Parts: sequence; structure tokens; C-alpha cells
Amino acid sequence: MVRLVLLLGPACAAASAVALAALYEWIADEAMTVMEAIDPERKRAAEQAAAKAKEAEGNGSRAARRAEKKGFGKPTKHFRISDTPAYMAKWFRENPDARKAIAAIAFAVCFSIGTSFLNRSWMMAKGMSEPSIMMRARNRDGSIVMLDDFRESYWWLRDNTPEDSRIMAWWDYGYQINGLGNRTTVADGNTWNHEHIALLGKCLVSPELEGHHIVRHLADYVLVWTTRFAGFHGDDLAKAPHMARIAGSVYKDVHPTDFYVDEMGRPSDYMRQSLLYRLHSYGKATDVEPLEKYEEVFQSKNSMVRIWKVLEVDEESKEYVRSGANRRCDAGGWYCPGVYPEALEDVLKGKVDYQQ
Repeated sequence: MVRLVLLLGPACAAASAVALAALYEWIADEAMTVMEAIDPERKRAAEQAAAKAKEAEGNGSRAARRAEKKGFGKPTKHFRISDTPAYMAKWFRENPDARKAIAAIAFAVCFSIGTSFLNRSWMMAKGMSEPSIMMRARNRDGSIVMLDDFRESYWWLRDNTPEDSRIMAWWDYGYQINGLGNRTTVADGNTWNHEHIALLGKCLVSPELEGHHIVRHLADYVLVWTTRFAGFHGDDLAKAPHMARIAGSVYKDVHPTDFYVDEMGRPSDYMRQSLLYRLHSYGKATDVEPLEKYEEVFQSKNSMVRIWKVLEVDEESKEYVRSGANRRCDAGGWYCPGVYPEALEDVLKGKVDYQQ
């Protein structure tokens, strides 16, 4: 959506400016002759000047003949719908008082809308100019506070995890984890492989034990956004239906319509059983039992981010990737796509390559 705004914004602004300039020019012209409607003498003088100008043009001019064809000449007894614009234009031209009233109304409406638009533009500018990893909020007493949970979490990863740690998180945050936390992520915004994103989604929307069977071969930690506990509902739980749709487009055992949270905040049965929901809501919701295969190692100050350590990580799979044995290089080339650990072959057999 942001890309669409950036792409169409300049074109829309230029087109709107042309229309508004024409409108404001007409309003200004009407305002310059407003004395005609107030002072009868000026009005009479303006009418006489217009009559002389019309007389000078001559009744036989091309413009006069064209106007007569459009209905500005002799009146006819038979009214036609097609004559409506011509009659309206003639009435509009011959009634300066009505023109000025319409101009005044148009100015008032434009001024009101313009003032509101300016205020909203300033509000949006403030919101869009703030850093994306920090958020502004207000305390109950109205004081402003900066929520620094994201940077705090990424720095915790940098300072408290081994350098070769692999972090599983939804791909939206991959760049931030890599840039601020200096840790490898399972996926980021530059991951074009749809099937890989689908596998990540399958890990998160599957039940804990089923998801752990995949996660233990790919990651050492799982990072989850839980911003709804700080009043911001666009967290990983809100993205769960999207994760399920992507996973379901490749793995047909995932049913996207079964993953949702209703308007009362109640999760569906599949959502309640999913790994994502358990990582997100353990200790916050009373219906979530302790996890067997994950250990919580960090929760940010305002409960906006939680980090879990994956238990029983498969060291053989980790070494397989770390040693470079998973790379399949072209003969004499530099292009070396990687493959998954052999332990995931059974899972990968169930995928159907995504068709655009």
C-alpha cells in the first residue's frame, strides 16, 4: 500500500493541482467583479460594456452562428434533453449574482476541506517521519512515551546469543534482525522463494510438536511480535491468517480458513493449537498450557516482543548448512543455491510448487 501511495502520489497531486488552479482562478475572477453585484451603477456599466463588445463582434460572426445552433439564439417551443448544457451555460453566463453566490460557496467548501486536509497531512507527516522500529504512545496521564521494544529485542539477540544463531521470525522483520541484531534469519524481505516462505508459515501455523519437527532443523530461536499487549493489534497473531494462506498455497494440509480470531478476540480451534498462538499468548491467556519444545528467554519491557529458544535443535542439520555441504553450485560458476537438510525430505514431499 505504501508503494502504491509513493507511485501514484505525484501524479494525483499534479492532476489535482491543475483542477484546483482552474477553480481558484474562476473564484478570483468572480471576486474581482463582486462590486458589480453590490453597486447597481457598476453593474449597469458592466452590462453596457458587454453589450457593446457583443455588438462589435457582429451578428454574422462565426461565434454567433455557432451559439445559435447550440440554442443561444431564438428560443424554440420544443425542449430537448441535449439542449440542457447549452441552456445551463446561457443561464450561468447571464446571471452574475448566481455565479458569485456559487463561487462563494465553492470557496467556503474548499477552505473547509483544505484546512482539514492540511491538519491531516501534518499528522501523517509526524507518523511517517518517526523511525519504523520505535513507536510513540501516551500514558494515562497524557505524557508521551517512546516504545523501544523492537530495538531492545534485536540488541538482546546480538548480545546474548551465539554468533551462528539462526532466528526464525516472519519475513517482515528479517532485515531488522539482520541489521540490528547481526544474526542470520530464516527469511527476510528479499526472500523471493514463495515455497520457502510457505514452509516458514507452515512451521508457525502447525501444532507445536508438528511445527517443532521442522523448526529444529532450521532455527535456534523464534522471535514473535506481541504488540497487542501494548495496545497495537498489528502483531503476528493478526498476520496468522495471511501466514496460513501462504502456507496453504503450497502445503495442502494447511487450511487457511481455519485460522482466525473472531471479533470477540476468541481464537479458532486450529489457531489455539498452532505454534504461533502458543508462543504469542502463553502466560497472557489462561487457556494456553506450557510449551514442551520451547523455552522463553526474553520478553521486552512493554511485552511487544517475545523470544523463545528452540529445544532439541538438530546439530547435524545445523552443521550440514554451516559447512556449506548443502550448496549446489554450477560447474565453474558462482551461483550456489542451497538445499534443505535431508531430515526434512518427508515434509518437502508434501509440497506443491506455487503457480502464479
